[in-house]
Amino acid sequence: LKPGKNASQCEPSAISLPFRYFPREIAMEEPKKVAGGAYGQFLAEKRPELQAECKGQPITAVTKLAGERFRALSEEEKAVYQEKFEAAKAKYDEKMEAFLANGGEKKTRKSRKDKAAKKKKDPDAPKKPTGGAYGCYVAKHRASFQEQTKGQPATAVAKLASAKWKELSAKEKAVYEEEFKKKMDEYKEAMKSYVPPAADDEEEPEEPSPKKRKAAKEDEAKEEPKAKAKAKAAPKAKEKAKAKRAISGA
Repeated sequence: LKPGKNASQCEPSAISLPFRYFPREIAMEEPKKVAGGAYGQFLAEKRPELQAECKGQPITAVTKLAGERFRALSEEEKAVYQEKFEAAKAKYDEKMEAFLANGGEKKTRKSRKDKAAKKKKDPDAPKKPTGGAYGCYVAKHRASFQEQTKGQPATAVAKLASAKWKELSAKEKAVYEEEFKKKMDEYKEAMKSYVPPAADDEEEPEEPSPKKRKAAKEDEAKEEPKAKAKAKAAPKAKEKAKAKRAISGA
């Protein structure tokens, strides 16, 4: 402000910032992809507890202990975490759909090399059954459980299914155990005759990156003087060998 003037006497442009300085509307962030399956949900839930148990040990001790604890769970307990994973994945899909609808662009996180190395799944391959007897039970009654928990969080389905499963008698559970065993036998039988598709030999080789091309040129430049020196020294070496043989023959 000029001496003798207050803010009310100044020109509007003198006390207000140009439009370009006003912050733009913050762009919507891309939702984080849910990964790790049932084990990932188990690890996320138990991490603080596992970290406390592994205090003072290497970082890998947490994942090692988590793996042991998860493997010790029953199929019923694992299925609860599988349901949580599916609920989290459904939530991620909804957020991603909204993100893309608002003009967001999905980032590519994997390099071309990673994509080439990743083995493609055959859609015609036999599907391995999972979830055990409890999984068969949930699959059969899922629609009913979803109807009963309508309007509640997605995890309510898993909670209700687990509670209902615990109420079943051993005889009732045996029906689902037999169903799972039958599915597993069918899967094993199908795998015996399954032949994976052959690799595509006609696929064009990946073009090297500019960095790799530059490195290759540098290697060629280094090797060229060596090759020339070797070629130049070859005739002299032959002459020496010839002279040596002549002396020894004399």
